[in-house]
Amino acid sequence: MKTIRKQADMSIKNITKWNKMTIKNSYMFRLVMEKNNLCKPLIERILGIKIKSLSYVEAEKSFEAKLKTKGIRLDLFVIDEDGVAYDIEMQMDNSYKQFLGKRSRYYVSLMDNGALKKDEPYSHLRKSYVIFICTFDPFGKGLAKYTFNAICNEDHSLVLDDGVTRVFINTEGDRHKISKELANLIGYISTGKVTDDYTRQLDEEVRELRNDTGKGVSYMTYMQTMMEHENIGFDKGISQANRETAIIMLQNNEPLNKIAMYSRLTMEQINELAASLHRVH
Repeated sequence: MKTIRKQADMSIKNITKWNKMTIKNSYMFRLVMEKNNLCKPLIERILGIKIKSLSYVEAEKSFEAKLKTKGIRLDLFVIDEDGVAYDIEMQMDNSYKQFLGKRSRYYVSLMDNGALKKDEPYSHLRKSYVIFICTFDPFGKGLAKYTFNAICNEDHSLVLDDGVTRVFINTEGDRHKISKELANLIGYISTGKVTDDYTRQLDEEVRELRNDTGKGVSYMTYMQTMMEHENIGFDKGISQANRETAIIMLQNNEPLNKIAMYSRLTMEQINELAASLHRVH
């Protein structure tokens, strides 16, 4: 534990200072988007739709799966007046971008978990959007926006009406083929440049939060906990590569015996790592 604490203390020095924080940081993003008047236009700009109003907004919404399956904590979970659900994630780390597709699939499955009461028809299943705002190109095609729906391989004009849409925003992508409003939004996320009234509101909220000492203290406490989680296992002789392999496979709900084979960790080490992941997420 002393080793973990020492490494966490060293790593904490590299954390972005609260008074330098931007909306790209997921912690700041969640605080800003807890306000309905800022969250609603964000969704509208990304999806190109109009929403009557938001009835529910929760930052770091936890979904606990049944039995021993992996629970999740969403950056931002929103339900609008019509019952449509939105999960919005700010993603700066591109280390595991090849797993974003499967991650979004799992998020949808747990968002739907328990959504229908016994004997309730499938037609009552709510429409859902999973939105990842990435500060990198998740698919390497240079697009600013990637939208995915289930389509028929034999006839691409046939879309499966399952009510699920997954959107990945690339803040560094080509903005010529998207709306001006969305281009302004991702331009602000990428550079901090204010170009319209909405981005001005976002910037004012970010600046106000940065001046809140209490929020800064909460952020540092949160990051200290995260650092301890990230360094779990080093004092037990687990290599960085093996630990990361185990974390990725745990996040993708792989069988424990398979994780042990590929990561070379013992079952005890894997269970300890899984427990630490559950505590943080």
